[in-house]
Amino acid sequence: MNNRKKNSIYSLILIVAVAIIWFYRDNQKPENENPPYIFISGEAQGTTYNITYSDAQNRIFKPEVDSILNAFDLSLSTYVKSSEIVRFNKSDSFQFESPFFYPVLEKSKEIYEASEGAFDPTVYPLIEAWGFGPEKVDFPDSSRIEEIKKYVGFEYIKFTTQKVVKEKEKVSLDFNAIAQGYSIDVVFDFLKAKGVENMMVELGGELRVKGKNENQDLWAIGIDDPKTEPGKQAKRVAIIELDNEAISTSGNYRKFFVHNGQKYGHSINPKTGYPIQRDIISSTVIAPTCMEADGWSTAFMVTGLEKAKEILATQKHLKAFFIYEDANGNSQQFHTENLGENIIL
Repeated sequence: MNNRKKNSIYSLILIVAVAIIWFYRDNQKPENENPPYIFISGEAQGTTYNITYSDAQNRIFKPEVDSILNAFDLSLSTYVKSSEIVRFNKSDSFQFESPFFYPVLEKSKEIYEASEGAFDPTVYPLIEAWGFGPEKVDFPDSSRIEEIKKYVGFEYIKFTTQKVVKEKEKVSLDFNAIAQGYSIDVVFDFLKAKGVENMMVELGGELRVKGKNENQDLWAIGIDDPKTEPGKQAKRVAIIELDNEAISTSGNYRKFFVHNGQKYGHSINPKTGYPIQRDIISSTVIAPTCMEADGWSTAFMVTGLEKAKEILATQKHLKAFFIYEDANGNSQQFHTENLGENIIL
């Protein structure tokens, strides 16, 4: 055998040996090595979503997530003219077509009763009257508000697992204060069913987490100072670590209008018919599901601080962090004791 043939054979043996070693090492990863974290994002519900999750199979779930959120809007969005909720608002009753309508009705009723009416999805006609719905309108006068209040009240809604019926003409539903949180739960449950153990599902600033982040720490979210001047970077007043929980923050500091020098926020008190003028200016709620966190963060904006404290004493599964104004207009903070060491001020 000449030297050229020998060198060729030796080179071939070397290449095969290197390939075998590489294959063996690649398939002998430590059992505790973490799977890669994947990031997907997109647009939904007039805002954006961001999802981070770990998956050993490196699966990309963006097409499925987009499909879920699109189907969700076809059920509960008041901005989609053919949605289930829009069709119900134009009729006397509605037979459910999707799996989304009944669960959000059921949870809405629960929060409505526990908050003594502070959370009420039938507030929709008032939202429209104040110009916070799909259509822009003129500033309403007091007589119009009093007329609209006659058909605001969740007690005028009756439902089963199959359909929903209005017991008073002109009653309309709006789930914008709870549906976004519920859509996060739906996506969360989809990923969980796919075997995802570590994830953060965020949409429009609300989110729900499971497991730990890429650094193997609890997922954490910062709470912004609601009095940050427009155009300036928001200052963080707190960081809250989440342990398999959901979080939602409500406030009137981003969505509002000014009329005759008076500021009007988008949170409407269903009892008075007017935008709320309460002490709480930022309401953050941590709950087992994002639907609960979303609904309750809205409810506490309406109740005000003292009533919120009373309710929280009975709703032990909730945690809360409020930024409120004292009698002198100075910002103060309150948080429930069950946040423990999971909040950094």
